[in-house]
Amino acid sequence: MTTETFGERIRRKRGEQKIGLRQTAGKVGISPTFLSRVETNVEKAIPGEEVIRKLADILDDDFDELMALAGRISAEVSNYVKSDPGMPEFLRQARERNISAEKLMELLDKTKDED
Repeated sequence: MTTETFGERIRRKRGEQKIGLRQTAGKVGISPTFLSRVETNVEKAIPGEEVIRKLADILDDDFDELMALAGRISAEVSNYVKSDPGMPEFLRQARERNISAEKLMELLDKTKDED
């Protein structure tokens, strides 16, 4: 199974929403040429967080998933990790133990139920 690239996802979602390339680019504030290059994986400069957030809104897509496909981490998440000195070690431990985000969310839900 092949994983969809950021550009492929944008193109697919645009098609599903029946929104044209020029219309999408205009709403997001980028050029149609840039969006076309992103969608065809020709463009090496991935759009910034603000553009990705606008694309997620316009295309009714998940912002975090788009950010992951783009290889980016939101400023909100980055700032949170930086604000807690124990967070990098926690994330390393989770990775080393192969604990998925889904499993971590389950654990959080369990602690929420116990409160």
